[in-house]
Amino acid sequence: MNMVDQLSLLKRIYSESTVWDEELQASRHFVPDSVSVQDRESLEAAGHEPNRFVRPQHDATITELKKLANQWTISDAAQVFVSSLWSAPMIWRSLLTGKLIGSRMPSHEHTPYPSSSTCKICGLSVDQATDTTLQWYWRMTNGTPLDGDPFGYVLALSRLAELQELPVPNEYDRWTFRAVLTVLRALPPKTRYSKAALALKKERLLPTQKEYAYRDLLETLALIGILDTPDHPGMIEEFTSYIQRDERPNVRVEVQAPLAWWDSTIGINEDNLTKIFNDFDLTDVSLEERPDQSPPLKETISGALEKKRSVRGKVPKASPDAGAGEAQAGDIYAVRIREGVWVTVYCHEVRDKRVIVEYLDGVFPEMPGKADLHETFRPRTNGRWKCSVIAIDSTSWVRRVAREFPLPVSPLQEPDRIPFHNAKELKHMASWCFTEI
Repeated sequence: MNMVDQLSLLKRIYSESTVWDEELQASRHFVPDSVSVQDRESLEAAGHEPNRFVRPQHDATITELKKLANQWTISDAAQVFVSSLWSAPMIWRSLLTGKLIGSRMPSHEHTPYPSSSTCKICGLSVDQATDTTLQWYWRMTNGTPLDGDPFGYVLALSRLAELQELPVPNEYDRWTFRAVLTVLRALPPKTRYSKAALALKKERLLPTQKEYAYRDLLETLALIGILDTPDHPGMIEEFTSYIQRDERPNVRVEVQAPLAWWDSTIGINEDNLTKIFNDFDLTDVSLEERPDQSPPLKETISGALEKKRSVRGKVPKASPDAGAGEAQAGDIYAVRIREGVWVTVYCHEVRDKRVIVEYLDGVFPEMPGKADLHETFRPRTNGRWKCSVIAIDSTSWVRRVAREFPLPVSPLQEPDRIPFHNAKELKHMASWCFTEI
């Protein structure tokens, strides 16, 4: 099974819902029954079987990260960083950040936050089971381990250490790097990271159109010291502890320092840029005079993966009892939890385009028909539960299957509160009532 097929299959598996596994003490992804035994064996043979959990130990992780980081020079890491912008798999981008973090991190004891297992120095959580295959999938499709996660870098650098040759940046990779710098230098004053990511995405500079990949690139550039600030330096200047990087201007800022404190008025740290990428032309380019892509988009890992058609469950035909028009009291909607698992909700009433719903009994292997429906509610362990949802008629895999269904009678008390949710959350909230799924 080639790399793109592996990633496509993992994408299918990791897009499914999770369930808490008491034995593993971790949230495990369901592998759809339609994934063949041969495909499962192929993933296992490649070392990428899903739900492959390990629990990192603090001292061993830091020791291994330092050992791995010493295998490459900063010049090596800069070369493959540029390659990873287009021609090489995205996982190579982790080498530069991993090198800087591993080589600059001081030796230290596990120093957790109060009531937490996360180390304030390095950010490693020793109680958290890590799915190593999911980590590999993220490195190939998202970018570097966010928040400078030490174990994430151990996993990434271990993979890279197994490979014989470092990718060499071609001319298009070099142009792409200069184009990224050009866009960042030309941003309007005080542009924050979210708008900067959109500006990069607008120019289609990476072989993906997923916004999080562009934001990840900005976080990586900030962490190494290209988009840092005087008060929040990047790793090329000095090691900053996890507790320092976890400081944010306010609770609405999602990213860590340095990017949390950066804006375009501060601009690119040109000294650090030259220090790391001194072998490259770092001047601006014309975004209109773009050279031919090399390789073509469809031949990159990210481009081929996004072009590849996802294998999804068969979309069911509309129920003959679904009727027409918007939701109304007495309607029943089927909700697909994952491949091979459906539940249903009863519509009590409609208020200002929000529908008050409650789960009905019954778990079904496919979208049920009206004759399959149960005339009883399915409560939570602590009593009945309703919620008010919006967009029930426009949510994927939520389909009306009956109208004018009789109101089930329940001996339990009505719930004392009705929370608000989007209809897409119905598949996630179902486990509160259906513990068996």
